This record gives sequence, structure tokens and C-alpha cells, in this order.
Amino acid sequence: MLRNILEFWSTKPRKRAWIALPIGYLLFLQLLTGIPKPDVIREADGPEFLERFAEELFGYPYWAQDLSHLPLFAMLAWLWSWYIGGPKAGAKWAVAAAWISFTYAVLNEMGQYFVPKRFPSAGDLIMNILGVSIGLLAHSKLVRARNRETHSK
Repeated sequence: MLRNILEFWSTKPRKRAWIALPIGYLLFLQLLTGIPKPDVIREADGPEFLERFAEELFGYPYWAQDLSHLPLFAMLAWLWSWYIGGPKAGAKWAVAAAWISFTYAVLNEMGQYFVPKRFPSAGDLIMNILGVSIGLLAHSKLVRARNRETHSK
């Protein structure tokens, strides 16, 4: 079973419909990182469930919030790398997956300037970029290891 899971995540999907996964995750990240602070929702008479969610989201210490960017953006880069095809697709993969992921990492953080009582953070941006780098590197390593395993048989 583990072999099947690794095979799935190291092989470019055959159907274009799989683009829904990286795009859906990108939208999820945008929703998650674009939520205003709870008091802003309260003052705007926003939905109570959104206010409660924001309280949970911002209830963690800042260092934990910053650290959470690392796995979130690693997953984003992994999904784009997987969808585009990994390192065996050559330079096209490296440029496309990295460009999409790094650009979104920067734009996502800068976009917080427009969310009331939120602001772009250099620490968050660094964690976004590190996460993207780790995601691209991890997916690349998996694909190369799977390719070596396949060619050695």
C-alpha cells in the first residue's frame, strides 16, 4: 500500500482534472491566510462561525503561526511539482512549479496588507519561501528515488 501511495505522488497525473488539487489547495491557503482578526469580523457583524474560526486561528502564539507557514507552503509546492511532472519533466518542471509556488508565496504574504488589522511579515515570507523550497526538494528527491528504483529492476 505504501508503495502505491509513493507511486501516486511521484508520478505526473494522467488526467488534467487533477489540476483541481493544487488549485483547490491554493484557494484553501488563500482563505486561511486571508481571514481577518476576530475583532474585525465582530465589528462588521460577520458570521459567528467565522469569528469563532478566526479566534481559533489567531489563538496560537505568533511563533507557532509563523512556523505553520512551512508545512502549508511545502504542500503547495509539492502539489504543483506533482501535477506538472517532477524533475523528469526537465527544466519545464523546475521553472513552472517553482515559479507558481514562489510567486504565490510572495503575493499571498503581500496581500495581507489589504486585510484589516493584518500586515505582511518578513518572518512569514521567509517561512513561505522555505516551505516552497522544502516541498520542491522533497518531491524531487522522491521522484528521483522512484526513478532509480524503477530503472534498477
